[in-house]
Amino acid sequence: MAVGAAAATTAVARNAIAAGRARGNLADEQAALRRVATLVARGCTPSDVFAAVAKELGRLFGAETAFVARLTTNPDANAEPYGTIVGSYHRSATPTPPGTTLPLSDTIDAGAPVRVGGEITAPVVVGSRVWGVTVVRSPEAFPPGAESRVADFVLLIAMAISNSEAVERGARLGNVQEALRRIAVLIANGEAPERVFAAITSEVLHHFGDGGSVRLLRFEPDGDTVTLVAHQGTPRPHVETGQPFTMARPRGGIVETVRRTGRAARVEDFRALAGAEAIVREGLISAVGIPVYVTGRLWGLIAIGSAKGPLPVDLESRMTQFTGLVATAVADAQSRAELIDSRARIVAASDETRRCIERDLHDGVQQSLVAVALRLQTGGGGDEVAGAAADLMAAIDQLRELSHGIHPAVLSRSGLTPALRALGRRSPLPMKMDLRIDGRLPTPVEVGAYYVVSEVLTNAAKHAHASAVGVEAETMDGVLTVRVRDDGVGGADPALGSGLLGLKDRIEALGGTFEVLSPLGEGTTVVCHVPI
Repeated sequence: MAVGAAAATTAVARNAIAAGRARGNLADEQAALRRVATLVARGCTPSDVFAAVAKELGRLFGAETAFVARLTTNPDANAEPYGTIVGSYHRSATPTPPGTTLPLSDTIDAGAPVRVGGEITAPVVVGSRVWGVTVVRSPEAFPPGAESRVADFVLLIAMAISNSEAVERGARLGNVQEALRRIAVLIANGEAPERVFAAITSEVLHHFGDGGSVRLLRFEPDGDTVTLVAHQGTPRPHVETGQPFTMARPRGGIVETVRRTGRAARVEDFRALAGAEAIVREGLISAVGIPVYVTGRLWGLIAIGSAKGPLPVDLESRMTQFTGLVATAVADAQSRAELIDSRARIVAASDETRRCIERDLHDGVQQSLVAVALRLQTGGGGDEVAGAAADLMAAIDQLRELSHGIHPAVLSRSGLTPALRALGRRSPLPMKMDLRIDGRLPTPVEVGAYYVVSEVLTNAAKHAHASAVGVEAETMDGVLTVRVRDDGVGGADPALGSGLLGLKDRIEALGGTFEVLSPLGEGTTVVCHVPI
């Protein structure tokens, strides 16, 4: 009995000691986890967290070696994986310095901590990707459940990496916003498109280029050629800036695909694409093309080429604001060019009008008055005087007709409504009018609207072969709207240089809009809106 009691007492003592050791190990583990978690919470650098994890795991398990390694691309796809040391612990020697490359166990593919002999390998998973591994090596056997305890530390590593990457993304986003602001300032200041395009390609290369190139390309109206308008990156692009080139090759390349589909396109490896030899010689491996639309029309694309491999999967969405700035710059440049052309046409039209007036006065009225003066100088009888008087009245009629072409008197005296009704009475075509104009309008508005109706009536009678015309004019909410419709042959196009283009310039100079709807065989409708 005494021996049995002693044995039982010894067993209880051993269990108590084991339990005490277990409680001590648990306390040590919790303290170690708290120390690492504190580093993560403080936002310490990942390298500090890596070193702390390796040290805590090494001491916790009495390990010979513990380290954290980031996966490194192996040029030989069939070889074992490699890693680069980012934090290490060694019990009896100097820790392996960060940056050292070493082979890793292929057990990292298992996705969970694995124990093989005296080594535990735990993958570090960040998001949905395997970022690296944590390895603990010990000459002694690991206690039960060691794998899950290592996994607790690995979770803290993943958290530190995620936090660091989030900070980096925020910094990159801030830098991108600064770049967008710089480009927007150039556009707002009216800089030449060439300078804006160069700035855009430079900023995109800096933020997304991945050591390759960025190109801005414009599709030409012929549908077969494209022009490189700006380039940054590789020193010798396979096409010249400013020179159109055929985009038929390579078939399936980003330029040809964007043109054909109107959507973003990718090439993951030009080396596998027939016809892309020139691009490969330039040193590019992959590329992404993002379309640029200007006022709803496919204008061109931004092409981003990489010398390292496939570009990020979300690059297209991240480029949206840059393509929007390209569209703004193009639209702004086109508006300025159209304004310059419009002003030039207005000046030319004014000069031509003065020349016509001068010619009509010289060849018409002036000659008639000279003839009257000569007849009076001859001192003829009553018939001569009567004839001279008739000639004088004819000259007065010519002046009256000429003055109507310059500015109708009724418009100056009475306003737009009486002037349009007078115009309707002289119209060679039956005309129905619906005029709802409140009082007098500013003189430039009245003159512009009058000449719109007058010119469209002339076109309907001379060119459209119309049988009737309708005119509507109304003022509402501070805007004068004029509509003129005919039932003629249609097909009128201001771009062909007709008098409609001059009317468009006149109305737009008043801050208004001018629209022509003229399908073939369905008549012509002209609508203009002019702010009062």
